[in-house]
Amino acid sequence: MIGGRYRLTRPLGAGGFGEVWEAHDPVLAVDVAMKMVRLSSVPDEARAELLARAARESRNAARLRDHPHIITVHDVVEVDDAPWIVMQLVDGGSLADELRVNGPLTLRRTVDVAEALLSALGAAHDAGIMHRDVKPANVMLGENGDVLLTDFGIAVAHSDPRLTRTTMVIGSPAYMAPERWQGAPNDGRSDLFSLGVTLYEAVEGVPPFPPDNLAAALTETPRAPQRAGLLTPLLIGLLARDPADRPTVPQALAMLDRARRTGARPTEVRRSGTPTTPRATGERRQGAHDASVLRLAAEHDVEVNSVRGTGADGRVRVHDVIAAVKARHGAFATPAAREFAAQQGIDLTGVTGSGKHGLICIQDVKHPSTGMKTGSGGIVIAVACVVLLLVLLARLSG
Repeated sequence: MIGGRYRLTRPLGAGGFGEVWEAHDPVLAVDVAMKMVRLSSVPDEARAELLARAARESRNAARLRDHPHIITVHDVVEVDDAPWIVMQLVDGGSLADELRVNGPLTLRRTVDVAEALLSALGAAHDAGIMHRDVKPANVMLGENGDVLLTDFGIAVAHSDPRLTRTTMVIGSPAYMAPERWQGAPNDGRSDLFSLGVTLYEAVEGVPPFPPDNLAAALTETPRAPQRAGLLTPLLIGLLARDPADRPTVPQALAMLDRARRTGARPTEVRRSGTPTTPRATGERRQGAHDASVLRLAAEHDVEVNSVRGTGADGRVRVHDVIAAVKARHGAFATPAAREFAAQQGIDLTGVTGSGKHGLICIQDVKHPSTGMKTGSGGIVIAVACVVLLLVLLARLSG
């Protein structure tokens, strides 16, 4: 009996910071989950930090308790100076368990999971809370279809004091954003990178980076998705190395909405692993295109099957994708470069790109070699130059 009220019934799991039990609350006649923070054999300094972290998890989760995709925290009790967090009991298992037992999710189910987690992270970020440990083990899948984000044990609220030494990196290495490895200031966009890794693994069945290199996100390009289909642009966007290039939560939800309205295409796979039948026999399969073409199209939110290919048998080539990007956006540039150019009134048609295939990056816009501003500031500068030139010509002729 914990806290004179909760009777432990069976263990549910254990981790680095503690263990979780199923328990019964006779007062309300309901079953709950109880997480105990393990403090045995822990130095005093670490003990104080773990206690503070448990208190922080309770506060953060309690602030978000009304969200349908975040585990509800009911109570916190202390037994022998060890905190027990009383939480909502989920009839189901974690996404990590699901992937280990049954393999990757279908594309449609992955879209549902993505939408739920984006909604949960959006609410947390709006409340000033970063999760910092988004991964399959912290995503609960209910038997009734519920998707719930749990374990805010290392989440940070803007109002919280710093509990961790600046030299210590807390989190799960395989899911951490590059900026967190580098010790740079991070915000909610780091959670979105971790979400990208989680969703990639959910639909592809494998991580996007080599598993033997935990810091691969710093130097490696993610594997081109093979099963993600219309979810590919979102995955590539979330896994962008530069946080500025990742979509915001509203942008990511809009991308999901487009994928949902289009529907699951031939890349969706049944639980058994047997491919589904294409909607139209004449439709080109994305898997038939080169990985470089798929990756480039995903990075610029271009549906490959909508691009007119100039290769053999109508295959889409890299320059076909580039032409499609230019037709849609007026220039072959990263989303961050387009956004910055729009804010500063810079005409991208006159900017020389330094990236692969002439891609205009944000540094090219910030320091354009031939670009001209189209805003009022640019007009004033152009007029001043003309006046100065006329003055000089008048002096020379005189």
